[in-house]
Amino acid sequence: MNTTVLIRLLLLGMIWGASFLFQRIAVPVVGAGTTAGARMVFAALTMVLVLVVLRKPLQWRQRWKDYVLIGTIVSTIPFLCFAFGAYVLPAGYLAVVNATTPMFTVLLAGMAGQQPSTSKWLGVVVGFFGVFTLARFGSIGLNLQSALAFSAVLLAAFCYAFSARAIQKRFVDADPLVVASGNLIGGTLPLLPFAAWSLPAQVPSLGVIGALVALGVICTAFAYALHFQNIREAGSERAVTVTFFVPIFAQLWGALFLGEHVTWASATGSALVLLAVALIFELLPVFKRKPVIVKMLPRECS
Repeated sequence: MNTTVLIRLLLLGMIWGASFLFQRIAVPVVGAGTTAGARMVFAALTMVLVLVVLRKPLQWRQRWKDYVLIGTIVSTIPFLCFAFGAYVLPAGYLAVVNATTPMFTVLLAGMAGQQPSTSKWLGVVVGFFGVFTLARFGSIGLNLQSALAFSAVLLAAFCYAFSARAIQKRFVDADPLVVASGNLIGGTLPLLPFAAWSLPAQVPSLGVIGALVALGVICTAFAYALHFQNIREAGSERAVTVTFFVPIFAQLWGALFLGEHVTWASATGSALVLLAVALIFELLPVFKRKPVIVKMLPRECS
């Protein structure tokens, strides 16, 4: 992994960590559908403006089916799920559960016929123990509402894992900026009915509007452009390692701006999930694959 990709991953961790903060601000006021819809609309408009300025064709006629399909998986469903989860779960919890994305990547790879290493399978097990620790012992009591919130965020993580592989397959030679724009526009279309259905009765405060704008422009449009570039340059498996950084920044922003406290359960659950990510990407020395040394036999003189 080169330095440029690593810097983008760190920046994405900071930005996506803040996205959970903005959702916690907006959802209680305008609802999940409006939050997700506004996020998509602001993001799509931003990307269209960027494409016009740079004079890059969207290729909508040729690729609209891919844009709508992948946009629904990578944006529509996850954004609705995260917004729904933000009713109940703290920003740090949302980010920790989101960090299960690499675990779903391993499961999908296994289902596709690949053979993940022992370290990767162990990471899957450890990661789900981390989520269980949050759900069972965290500051949010385990009831039907919180169980649905956890399930929704897990579904979002699964969609991210699935879409990362699909993006790499369907848009292998496409401009990452065009791909990000097309998928955001395509994903906005099925989300509009949900947004219209849950429109608030009155205009929200400037703080909430600012959170929605930041969520769409910075945390979605700008961040997706960076993320799609990472998928193209580093591959889907390395690109989703951004989830290693997101929980750290989400809990930091939540503590600084929302007064969310770090409990022993959230600390333990977060540590387990981050350990799982390290196992999945074989970052621990004990699980690193040793290079195979091939001994060359001396050639006979002729």
